[in-house]
Amino acid sequence: MVCHCLAEPPAEQYVSTALSSRKKAAPSQKPVFLQPLTSCSVPHGEVARFHALVSGTPTPVISWFHNRQPVLPTKNVVFHYDELTSTATLIVVDAFPEHAGQYTCRATNLAGEAVCSATLDITEARREEEGMAEEETS
Repeated sequence: MVCHCLAEPPAEQYVSTALSSRKKAAPSQKPVFLQPLTSCSVPHGEVARFHALVSGTPTPVISWFHNRQPVLPTKNVVFHYDELTSTATLIVVDAFPEHAGQYTCRATNLAGEAVCSATLDITEARREEEGMAEEETS
């Protein structure tokens, strides 16, 4: 799996003052979630995904939080912001009970910020539930 983490944009390149004086600044637009996160429930050990569609000018910087604590990328938790589709994604590759809770996506730029949250519930693994159902009917 390829993971792309959001990095700081590169420093502005050299621009001649003659060119920059003619250039009009693009209007800033506060980030807005066009499609906020949706709560989900997944079995223990399965993949959990959160997606949000966010718009803003300049391109917003995306931050993720789990139970109000910053989410750091690990081998089990990855996140990515696709500038082409304006989609922020967080994936929990192998969901455990400690991954349950509230996830918050924050989008910030020079014009402001927007926040949306959703909840992840972890249920017992399907195999265990099926095994229990078979034992109950025996």
